[in-house]
Amino acid sequence: MSGYTPSSANGGMAAGDGQTTQVGLNGRLSPKDKKVLCDAMCKCNRIGVATADGKIRKQSCVAQRLNAANAVSTAMTGTPTEYRPEVSYDMRPVPPSPPIPIMSSTSPLESHSFIPAWIGKYWPGGNDAYQEVKGQGNIRRPDVVIVNDPSLPPEQSNIRTVVEMKFPPDDMNRGQRTDYIRIAGSSKKFVTMTPADCECGDDESDEQPAQSTQSQSAKDIFGLDLPGGSGSSLPPALPPLPPIPAFP
Repeated sequence: MSGYTPSSANGGMAAGDGQTTQVGLNGRLSPKDKKVLCDAMCKCNRIGVATADGKIRKQSCVAQRLNAANAVSTAMTGTPTEYRPEVSYDMRPVPPSPPIPIMSSTSPLESHSFIPAWIGKYWPGGNDAYQEVKGQGNIRRPDVVIVNDPSLPPEQSNIRTVVEMKFPPDDMNRGQRTDYIRIAGSSKKFVTMTPADCECGDDESDEQPAQSTQSQSAKDIFGLDLPGGSGSSLPPALPPLPPIPAFP
């Protein structure tokens, strides 16, 4: 499916998992993971991404920052970072088989860029059939999946943590939580985070002159130490990222 043959059929949830939810960050995210994700969360909590209808989508802001960092890392090293935003998962495999990440037909390391097209091609009956079951959790898309090995797809066997970011007043429902724990394979590998968890404040001055993107390092912009050192300069320009469609 989607040009990608999953190798993680040996995944599945351990007995007893899925009964508790990991909340808070200490002890559940490494210091590096917490720093990278909190940096994105706090910046996007202040800024967000403006859409054509005038809405501000903060999760989209996080995804765009992490995707841009992945583009830089891929250009420099051939692989993205370990932080994979907005990967959609096909939830139809029957447990204990794990959900399957929906990846690009040309690269198993890139999530599919347009899920409606994937549905039209791979869903039995296409888009018309999917509309009849839309909203039932057949496809889930957690905010961030952290992988162990960046050179491998975000299969369950390669997942370190599934992270769901919630910006007030947004909240998570029980179905989402259950499905994200199933994607992770264990409740111990799932965590929610909020601006309060990151101690995001609004005291970071927006009045300081902004550095030119050309003179900033990848760490300055993305909070990531990419290979080549924190002072590694960025390519002249990154292509604009396509908007991420809302999806149940």
